[in-house]
Amino acid sequence: MRTLKFLMLAANIFTIQMLAAQNPAISTRYSDSEIAKIVEQYRAVHSQNTVPSSSLQQKFQADFPKASDIEWETANGIYEVEFEIRFHDFKAFYDNDGNLLMVVEEIRNSALPAVVQNTAKAKYPKFMIEDIRKIRRGTETVYKLEMEKSFSDMEVTLFVKSNGIVLNEQIDY
Repeated sequence: MRTLKFLMLAANIFTIQMLAAQNPAISTRYSDSEIAKIVEQYRAVHSQNTVPSSSLQQKFQADFPKASDIEWETANGIYEVEFEIRFHDFKAFYDNDGNLLMVVEEIRNSALPAVVQNTAKAKYPKFMIEDIRKIRRGTETVYKLEMEKSFSDMEVTLFVKSNGIVLNEQIDY
C-alpha cells in the first residue's frame, strides 16, 4: 500500500514538473500593454536570424527543456524563438535581459476553454474553428481563433480573452 501511495505521489510530482516546464512564468517586468507594444514593434521591423548569448540559451532551455527544432531571430533588442514540443508549434519572445515576455502555442480544439469556444460559436455559429493559438503575455491569456465559413471564402480571425471577452475580430471576404 505504501509503495502504491509513493508511486502515485511521484507520478503527480512528475506531472506538475512537466506542466511547469511547458508553462514557464512570464516576466512581470512589463505590463500587458507594454508587452503588446514591444512585440508589435518587433514585428514591424525585419528580424535577423541569430545565435543568442549562452545565458539566454540557458534560460530558454530551463523554460522549455523538451524543445526541438529551435530557430532564433532578433530585432530591436527582442528575441523570438520558434520551436516544437511533441509536434506542437511554439513561439517565445525574450528581451535582452532574458525576461520571457510572451509565449504563443498552437493548441487543439479539445484544449480550448469552453467559455472561449462558446463565445466563438455564439458570435459565428456557421463557422468552423480551423486554427487556434494560445497567447500568454503578462497576466493575460488570449486565444487567437482562425475560423472559416463552410462553402464560402469568408474567414474570421477572433481574439478572445480566457474569460470569453472578445478583444478584436478581423473579417476577410
